[in-house]
Amino acid sequence: MSEPARFRIGPGEVVLVSSVQGLVAERTRVLEALEKERPDVLAIGLSPESVAALLRYERDPEVDPFEELPDHEFVYSLKLREFGDVDLPAPDLVAALAWAREQEVPSFGVDLSEEAYETRYVKEVSAFGLLRYGRVQRKLAKRPPRAGDARSFSLAWDAAVRRVKGIGRMEAAREAQIAAGAVQLAGEGKKVLLLVDAPREAGVRVQLEAASSGLA
Repeated sequence: MSEPARFRIGPGEVVLVSSVQGLVAERTRVLEALEKERPDVLAIGLSPESVAALLRYERDPEVDPFEELPDHEFVYSLKLREFGDVDLPAPDLVAALAWAREQEVPSFGVDLSEEAYETRYVKEVSAFGLLRYGRVQRKLAKRPPRAGDARSFSLAWDAAVRRVKGIGRMEAAREAQIAAGAVQLAGEGKKVLLLVDAPREAGVRVQLEAASSGLA
């Protein structure tokens, strides 16, 4: 996990924290960041529906969380295990939401809603793009990126996917929405800890820099 970045938003502040989601070791680092920062609000770079589902989540000991994953996601998780233990749902997200609940800190999913995502996806990704996206995913499943650490691997995987026409625009739209959601919360005079997956950090950071300088 990289060091938190801070952005002054009017009377409030956004503290940007990124993690390699799925890696068990990130749980401790995220909890340490929460304890140190003591935010007024926790914002997660997931859809509101996904955050609501995580808040309701209870593990079934008889269910293998990796069993139903698509091939490319299974291979991603398998490769990620070279850098440490991996679990689903992402342990850092589950722990962060549990911390917020215990501390009575409100938590929000600030990514595109599922409906907004689907609408935008249809607009941005053509039928040809979908075919190429499938080919890229199969290629990644057969030949995952080589990397020296989990973060580099996560970024390399994401970069390969984003080269598909339309997918890069989709991810940029997500990053803009994530930043806008955090900015809105901070604009109420709150200290917001924004937790995002490592591949989303750079794009979200650009948006927050613009907002904090009054350019957004």
